[in-house]
Amino acid sequence: MNRIIALAGAVLITGLAAGSAHANPQVLGIVASLEPQPMTCDASGCRVELTSFCLEQERHNPLPGQVYLPMQDADIRLVGTLADGTSVSLPAAPYLNFTTARGFTALQASIDPATYEKLGLASAAIVVGQQVSLIPQDEATDPQPHVAEEIALATGPNRLTAEQFYDDHSANSDALRLSNAMINALPVGYHREDSDGRIWNAPQVVSLSTKVDPAGLAETAKMHADCQMKVDVTHHVDSMRACMQESHDILSLRQNIDLWEAIGGS
Repeated sequence: MNRIIALAGAVLITGLAAGSAHANPQVLGIVASLEPQPMTCDASGCRVELTSFCLEQERHNPLPGQVYLPMQDADIRLVGTLADGTSVSLPAAPYLNFTTARGFTALQASIDPATYEKLGLASAAIVVGQQVSLIPQDEATDPQPHVAEEIALATGPNRLTAEQFYDDHSANSDALRLSNAMINALPVGYHREDSDGRIWNAPQVVSLSTKVDPAGLAETAKMHADCQMKVDVTHHVDSMRACMQESHDILSLRQNIDLWEAIGGS
């Protein structure tokens, strides 16, 4: 475990250092959904965090706010309801923006207010299918853009191998799904009531809890209990959301190291 966390830290440090060169960062995958992931909507638009992972160990870690584009055949759908209660399901790519939230472990999907209003939505959620990959948006000044062969390897054989680590049911992949649901249900910043356990009653958390691997549910419960301690007792972290993000990211890094070893990386 200590070796894994040390390796994960090295990955982050190396990625951030390499990021200063502004070379094109890693191709990313997104974990497949077990059910629609609701977006939070307000006057500034709609947004939701999605669990992502690296498909190219040799490329650097994306910096916060890096724009990503779904592959042409990416199975991502925007689902929701109109004001009259009618259900809708649309290909997500034309309407959603994808940017990195925290390195390669989390992407934020968002809809701008004008698009949300134009679609006439009263609520929105995202459904991610199997083997979804996204590529970083090219920059005109990029000294090391992706070539077609790199993208084909990352989104083909590498993504196929990643399916068993992230898309299929397992303790770790389901713990990532459930902790991600908690992150999206928790508000930003410190709120005293966030650590009292009521997050387990959030609709998306209740629903997803019935679908995940029992070992994944137990792992998420441990993550949550540890965060209660860190926020309320030791004060190592300033909010439950921030703590769950950190716990989620460490788990995703551990899973990504296992993926790289399966692919044949160092």
